[in-house]
Amino acid sequence: MRLYYEWGSKQLRKFHEELCGDSIVVSRHADNVTLALSDGLGSGVKANILATLTTRIAKHMLDNGLSLNEVVETLTATLPVCNVRKMAYSTFAIAQFFTQGSARIVEFDAPRAIVLRGRKLLPLMYEEKSIQGKTIHEAVLDPKEGDWVIFVSDGVLNAGIGGTYPLGWGWDHAAGFLARHAHTDLSAEELAGKIAETVSELYAGKPGDDVSILVIKVRTRVELTIMTGPPAERALDGERLDSFLKRPGKHAVCGGTTAKIVSRLMGSPMEVDLGTMTVDVPPLARIEGLELVSEGILTLTRVSNLLKQGIQKAGIRFQNDGASELIRMILNADHVHFMVGQAVNPAHQNPELPNQLGIRITVVREIAEELKKRGKEVTIETV
Repeated sequence: MRLYYEWGSKQLRKFHEELCGDSIVVSRHADNVTLALSDGLGSGVKANILATLTTRIAKHMLDNGLSLNEVVETLTATLPVCNVRKMAYSTFAIAQFFTQGSARIVEFDAPRAIVLRGRKLLPLMYEEKSIQGKTIHEAVLDPKEGDWVIFVSDGVLNAGIGGTYPLGWGWDHAAGFLARHAHTDLSAEELAGKIAETVSELYAGKPGDDVSILVIKVRTRVELTIMTGPPAERALDGERLDSFLKRPGKHAVCGGTTAKIVSRLMGSPMEVDLGTMTVDVPPLARIEGLELVSEGILTLTRVSNLLKQGIQKAGIRFQNDGASELIRMILNADHVHFMVGQAVNPAHQNPELPNQLGIRITVVREIAEELKKRGKEVTIETV
C-alpha cells in the first residue's frame, strides 16, 4: 500500500518583528515528500535570511536528486558559527518520507520530531554522527497509516517561559498536547493551527520567539473523478461510463445531459433535490452509486470563481448547494481527475449567457490551475 503524506504548517513571528526568523519548505515528488525547517539565530531580517538560505539549499539539492547525506554535509560545511555565542547561525531539521513506507529524519540543534501512533508517543531511536565538526542526530522511521509526525522550532518549546511554565512549555508538554488533540478527523493544517493557537495564548499574544510548526499526517491518497459533458461520439457513452466507474475513489457527475446518460446506462433513476437550489447554482440530484450529481457549466463556473477568491472549507461549512458540495469534495481530495466530454452543447453557444461562462474545457482548466496552486494533483482527460 502506497502512503500519502499530507502536510500543514503555521508560523508566528516574534513580537515587534516584521519577519519570522524561521523558514519552512516542503516538496512533493513522485515517490516521496521532502521537508526542511530551519531556525535562524536571533530574530528579524537576519535570522529570516539565514533560515531561508538553509531551507532553500536543502530543497534545491533534494529536488535535484542529491542524497540526504550530501545535503547534510553541504549544510554543515556551509553554515557559519557565531564567534560570540559559539552557536550555528541556523539550525535545521530535514526529512524525507517515501510513499512505499519509510522515512528518514536528520536534525542539527533542532527540537526532536514528535511522532504519534494511535495517539501515543512513538519513541525515535536516534543515531549520533559528527559531520564537519557538527553533531547531527539521525533517525529512521517506518510510517504507518494514521501516524502523525510533527516538527517544531524552539519558539514552541519556549512558550510560557517565566509565566505559566517558568522554564517554558517544553518538549514533553508540547508532545502531550499533540497526543491529546491529534484526532483522525483533523487535517494536518488544522492540527498545526491548534498548537499555534495554544502557543500564542502561552505567550499572551506576544510571542517572545519565532514559532514554526510543521505537521505531517500519514494516510492513504484520496482520489476523485469528475465526469462532465457527453463524449463527442455518442457510441462512446458506455465505454466512457465503464472507465469512469472503474477509477478508484469517489465519483462526481457534473452536467444534466451527462447525468441522464449515466442514469440510463446504470439503470438507476435520478432524483432531483430542489432543496439544494440557489440563485446562482441549479439543484443537486442523486444517482445511487455516485457521491455527487450536479448541473454542469453553471456549477463548474461557480466553483472556479470561488476557488479564485480563495474559498476554504470553513467558508462553505453550512452550505449544501452544488458548487459548495463539489468544492468540499475537491478540497478533500489529493488527486482530482477530470473526464471532459467534447460534445457541443448548443445552450453554451447562446450569446445571451453571461460572458464569464466559457466552454466546459476552459472552465475545467481554470479549476485545475487553482487546485494545483493548493498542492493538488490534477489530470484532465478529454473524450
